[in-house]
Amino acid sequence: TESEIRAIAALDLSKNRHKDVARDIFLVGCYTAQRFSDYSTINEGNIRTLENGQQVIDLKQQKTGNHVVIPVRPELQAILEKYDNRLPRTYEQKVNYLIKEIAREAGITEKSRLVEKCDLVKTHTARRSGATNMYLAGIPTIAIMKVTGHKTEREFMKYIKITEEQTALELMSHPYFSGASNTTR
Repeated sequence: TESEIRAIAALDLSKNRHKDVARDIFLVGCYTAQRFSDYSTINEGNIRTLENGQQVIDLKQQKTGNHVVIPVRPELQAILEKYDNRLPRTYEQKVNYLIKEIAREAGITEKSRLVEKCDLVKTHTARRSGATNMYLAGIPTIAIMKVTGHKTEREFMKYIKITEEQTALELMSHPYFSGASNTTR
């Protein structure tokens, strides 16, 4: 969730370089909704500024060859600046190992099935979280698909993780459910 991502981002990991880097790389995945193979190698060659001054990450996805352009949100900008627009090299297995510890330190220990949620976090969680949080923020599905590279809405909808409660909350803001619509006939 966005609040869990903020908790991970808020951790002071300055005394452990490996965890600090793993956390930052993971967060880049959350903010870009890309696969590890794509988000872990972002460098200054992928970053450009649009006419309106907005920075974007421009990349070709390794798995599919899709070209995607991702807006850079302030949290992502801060991480990129921290590393002079060249993310440190690391291994997916190392990030997968460390992100579980980091999630535990951030208090993400709610039981999910029979294990704690922190033990389920891995690099691909970042991609799913990014896509899901964009969806929950009200970004149109087609726009998110342009970022994630999904070709069909059907595949995209299977990909994001939305609970029944999240769906209900989203529906409650719609005029039909809030009573603000003019549905009398």
